Amino acid sequence: MKHSRRRFIQHSLLSLPAIGALASCGGGSTALNGLPASSTQSNTTVPTDLKNYGKTLIPYSPLAKQPKLKYFTDPDFGTRMLRITDAKADWNSQIAIPVYPTTQAWNADETLLILYVSQPLSSTGVAGSWGLFDGKSYAFIQFLPINPADVEQFYWSTTNPQVLYYVNNGQPNGTWVNQLTQANIVPSAKASNGTITAVQVTQTVIHDFANDFKSGGLLAGAVSGAGTITVVSGGEDPFAMSEDNDLIGLGAYLNKNGPGGSAAYAAFSYRISSNTIGSPFTVEADVPQALPSGRGSYFYKDTSGVQILDAVTNKVLRTLPFDGTQHSDLLRNAAGDDIIVGVQFDVPSGGATGTLVWANLTKGGTVNTLIGPAAGDPYPPGGTLVSGRAYKNPGWLAAGIVGCPSGSTGNCNGPNPSVSGSPMTYLDQEVLVANVDNGGIFRVAHHRSTGNYSNASNSNYWAQPNVTISPSGTRVLFQSDWGSANPSSPVINPNAIVDTYVIELPAYKG
Repeated sequence: MKHSRRRFIQHSLLSLPAIGALASCGGGSTALNGLPASSTQSNTTVPTDLKNYGKTLIPYSPLAKQPKLKYFTDPDFGTRMLRITDAKADWNSQIAIPVYPTTQAWNADETLLILYVSQPLSSTGVAGSWGLFDGKSYAFIQFLPINPADVEQFYWSTTNPQVLYYVNNGQPNGTWVNQLTQANIVPSAKASNGTITAVQVTQTVIHDFANDFKSGGLLAGAVSGAGTITVVSGGEDPFAMSEDNDLIGLGAYLNKNGPGGSAAYAAFSYRISSNTIGSPFTVEADVPQALPSGRGSYFYKDTSGVQILDAVTNKVLRTLPFDGTQHSDLLRNAAGDDIIVGVQFDVPSGGATGTLVWANLTKGGTVNTLIGPAAGDPYPPGGTLVSGRAYKNPGWLAAGIVGCPSGSTGNCNGPNPSVSGSPMTYLDQEVLVANVDNGGIFRVAHHRSTGNYSNASNSNYWAQPNVTISPSGTRVLFQSDWGSANPSSPVINPNAIVDTYVIELPAYKG
């Protein structure tokens, strides 16, 4: 079975000290869907602060890589942007990135955010650490003393800005811990300008899964014969916890691969409020994930469709023709329904091909196209990633597309993109925000990252645009190697430094 959503990266224990101090800065954002309408297009209400470019080709102008923490404007979309890291100067590392679009980087009130720093340039560089930043000024605070199951497997509380959840996969005494843990990250100090300068981190074990593997435990039968359980995780393609921070989908690695060659897991759900473990069953690579509503689990086992399961019994409640092996994310619409949205290439019968396709997991029904051939768009470009983490602004999502590094008018038939005339784009190299309720689509910036170009002779996974929309839907993070500083002659360099940038949409009032 081929899985294209992400690459699984496992880490050993990090011995990092907890540091004290900082005070919260408070909120300060305006919801996109709370703005008055300025125009309509096919009965679609659009917010006044975002321009609808439709399907028009947009110039792709040169723009040099900008200094850290100096605001600049995208020359083609006019969007306010900021480079917020300098991985090489700050940590002598090659990458500093938002971990994955399905993981929320910001906490509930957007006063803190987490980025991942890895691949040191020498022995003095930082590797494999989760960096905590001020969520407003983007100043670095400290590296967190956490060791989640994988790069993106941490979960901010959606209600308490000081709480972070993760499954601790540390090995302090040579034995894997496998404890669902709550980290309290308490503001304790700030600078005179309000920037957070320090935090105090304390940690509490919510549930120890190691006890469930012992004789008589709820998971003992499911892992029988597997030997010592090494990892409890969200599988190879995790989504967030439920939006009430109660349900999480997990799997115990069975120390073997399944028939398709990917890791085999004893999959199960865990509900915190009732301390309940759902019936385990064996899966390969991808474990069932909590629906945003917490009303069940989302599961895909192959390209033929996705299933909604009862989180306790695993009874199949409905099946939809959606290929879950492609980049996608879960979110809720304005009515509170659970939605899956992502790119779709070769789809199951009844599905839809497109760059942005969505289905209602609560009600079932037709698979819907936001961007795709059914809406008059081209076959989806390669390298599309989607984030539905705007849980305070239901229905909104962000997407980033690699496509052709020399633009939509470029030639990307080989490893070295080229273009005749002035580069132009529609979708390729763009970041956009969209709404599943009203069909609004707003192209907002060029991300200029080239290293994850699909035809590159040595593609750089870390350079894919992990777009991450903020809880309020007013900001978008993405990483970029800035290889299209000159889109007429893009540079495909797998060893380029990859940094994080933020797009502050006009509705953001930070």
